[in-house]
Amino acid sequence: MRPLTLDMTAFGPFAGKETIDFQKLGSSPLFLINGPTGSGKTTILDAICFALYGQTTGDEREGHQMRCDFAAPDVLTKVELTFELSGKRYRILRIPQQQKPKTK
Repeated sequence: MRPLTLDMTAFGPFAGKETIDFQKLGSSPLFLINGPTGSGKTTILDAICFALYGQTTGDEREGHQMRCDFAAPDVLTKVELTFELSGKRYRILRIPQQQKPKTK
C-alpha cells in the first residue's frame, strides 16, 4: 500500500483542513515523519490508521476523541486517505461520530 494523499479536517491538533501529498516524496518506499514534540506526528499516523481501520494507533483513542477542541462548531471532523495498491487507486472517507452543533 502506498499512501498518495491524506486530508485531515478538525482532527487532532488541526482545527482546519490539512493535506499531506505523499506523492511529492517521489517513488522511494520509505519516508520520515519528523518534527518537535507536539507538532502532530502521531496524529498523522492516527489519521492513516483511523481511515484504514476505524481506530487510532494502539487503539488508545476512539475516533470521536480525535475532534480538535479548537475547530469551529460547524466544521465536520473527517479523514480522507487516497492510496494505491496493486496498481489501483482507492479513496477512504471516514467521519467519526460527533455531536451536532446546537442551533441556539
